[in-house]
Amino acid sequence: MSEDKLKKHTTRAIWIACILILLLAFGIPQVYRNYHSAPYCYSSGSQITLENDDTHKLNKYQKQQFTKIAKMAVDQKDGPFNWKNYRKVSLDVYKMKKPSEYGLIYKIKPVIRSRQHTITTSIIVKLNNRNLKSYHKFTIKGYSSDFSNFLD
Repeated sequence: MSEDKLKKHTTRAIWIACILILLLAFGIPQVYRNYHSAPYCYSSGSQITLENDDTHKLNKYQKQQFTKIAKMAVDQKDGPFNWKNYRKVSLDVYKMKKPSEYGLIYKIKPVIRSRQHTITTSIIVKLNNRNLKSYHKFTIKGYSSDFSNFLD
């Protein structure tokens, strides 16, 4: 009787282990892919706030990549900058109404100027794909920056 019970528990443990291995084999790549991708939000034509002072829906990697996108957009439109001379104040990220479009509001302060000088840049970008590893593949749909006023 106890031998049958032991065999039954062993079989059950093997099945549970196999199921866990399969879940890990298929689950880990999906989690990795989602961690390194831009958030996909299905909405019925409304703008969604992903990151600002009150809302924090982006992970650390996504914030870093959207910061790189904002810096690249500023470099493309207003010329190359030495980003060591600037300090990030905030980055607001919005999922726009159209697919793969994100709105970025990037606020920075120069290290050498006084506290009152905050430079705000508003950018609408269309990503070529959701993978943020290829963050340099985007199109600027809209751009507005205080850099032109600041540099004059």
